[in-house]
Amino acid sequence: MNLLSWLLLAAFVLWLLSLVLPLLAMVLGWVLLAVLVVSFLVAFCLALAEHCIASFAGFAPRGPREHLRIDPPQESEDGPDPAFRSYYAGPVLQDYRKVITSTASAVWARVVAHDQDDELEMALVQKVWHLHKGSDLPWAVTMPLALCVSAGCIAGALGALAFSLAASLIFLVLLLVLVAGAVLTSGGARLLEFGVLFVRGITIECPSCHERVTRPIYRCTRCDASHRKLVPGFEGVLRRTCRCQNTLPTLLALGKGKLTAQCADCLQELPTRGLSARTVHIPVIAGPKAGKSVFMQSAVSRLMLTDGGFEFADPRAKDSFERNLELGVHKDPSRALKTATVKPRAYTLYSGTRLAKRLLYLYDPAGEHVESVDQLADAQFLRHTKGVVFIVDPFSLRQVRSETDRVILSGVSASNTAPKDVLTRFVEALVEHRSARRDNRVDIPVAVVLTKCDGLLADTGVTHPCAGLGRADRRTRDQAIRDWLGAAGQRDLVTSLDNNFTSVSCFAVSYEDAAEVVEHGSTVNDDPAAPLRWLLDRKEGS
Repeated sequence: MNLLSWLLLAAFVLWLLSLVLPLLAMVLGWVLLAVLVVSFLVAFCLALAEHCIASFAGFAPRGPREHLRIDPPQESEDGPDPAFRSYYAGPVLQDYRKVITSTASAVWARVVAHDQDDELEMALVQKVWHLHKGSDLPWAVTMPLALCVSAGCIAGALGALAFSLAASLIFLVLLLVLVAGAVLTSGGARLLEFGVLFVRGITIECPSCHERVTRPIYRCTRCDASHRKLVPGFEGVLRRTCRCQNTLPTLLALGKGKLTAQCADCLQELPTRGLSARTVHIPVIAGPKAGKSVFMQSAVSRLMLTDGGFEFADPRAKDSFERNLELGVHKDPSRALKTATVKPRAYTLYSGTRLAKRLLYLYDPAGEHVESVDQLADAQFLRHTKGVVFIVDPFSLRQVRSETDRVILSGVSASNTAPKDVLTRFVEALVEHRSARRDNRVDIPVAVVLTKCDGLLADTGVTHPCAGLGRADRRTRDQAIRDWLGAAGQRDLVTSLDNNFTSVSCFAVSYEDAAEVVEHGSTVNDDPAAPLRWLLDRKEGS
């Protein structure tokens, strides 16, 4: 071939290459782009899958919880309650942080680099370069492919992490709102409950040590653990979980009052369902053998029969009442057990229904206490007194005793303590404990109860104070008893009562009316529960 032919051939080859090379470059570019996109999508999907796996593992209800520090502490007298910390009061944020860190480390290990040398455990990018090194294909072929796959995988992982981070930030905002809502709801629920108790004037006092209990100790119904701060808080908003996995309500509206409660000072049991009704403290005051215990038994019997909302608030009160029934006190007052001279425990019961429901504390201090000014001064329940039942044994009055048949006197077991002396000592002790006075008088009502009136029904001797009145109204009966006391030489007693107390009303009762108030011709005793009802109906002193 001559030179011209070679030139023409070279020109043809160059022309052919000018047509083929761009086409090859375009095909190679599309191939590398496809490899890049596929690598990106594979890595992106793998990274999202790792995020989903980490999320399900992190927020699983029965997942690991060691890092959350929510397990209950050991029970102690001054430490936190033995309850699990509420998941939504902070620990959920620990799980959120764990999900973020777990996702990042898992995506890095799955896509970019893994610590294991095992080929099966290698990350995608590591596998690509491992294949590149071991491939028999030309370096010019495998190198571009390896670079594109690596770039696509890294870009996909970063894109997935960016997407997960954006979604996680939105989720974090929702979590923060949830945690803040739990904290605010806890505080709001506590304030609401406190406000309702304050507006309704509801408190609770210990029947044993007579101190006001601001925060009762509640016992778990399953393991008997002590919860000293059973209120909405970090352990739970509406309910909390005890160390034994038992769920306890934190609000009275949800049933907290049904739990066994104790006084934080003396650890004695508090009335059942405390803080559900206003408390009314009524001491029954009299000297020895005046009939306090028999009066209380009769009054409670009548409340039980006639009060639709009656309920014992203390198992001890119920046991005491039933024990007196077994002894037959309602048939023979002499069978009543003598009141213990130790610090009196309140006899607690509920009376009334709905908003008119009251938690009644009845105190029966021994007559020996009443005879001592010092012991009366130590009676802490006088600080909470909202009414007084002042017992007058008619047969303790010298004039009545002198005019009463000996047979009747032998059956009534008369008191030897003058009511006026008892009143003087009681007023002195009461004034020490109470500063609320009006017109130089103690602003609490007093029900003066003339007991043992069954002994005044005889045809001979002293007449009954309500003889001939039948079922007269309260004012008429009150005036009749006042006149009777005045005629019996107790005008000073009546005057002293009116001078020391803002409201006084007199009653005449008998143990024989514990089941039913019976008419004795035109003479009818007061219902034994009438003094308590009158005190409950009176406007309570401040």
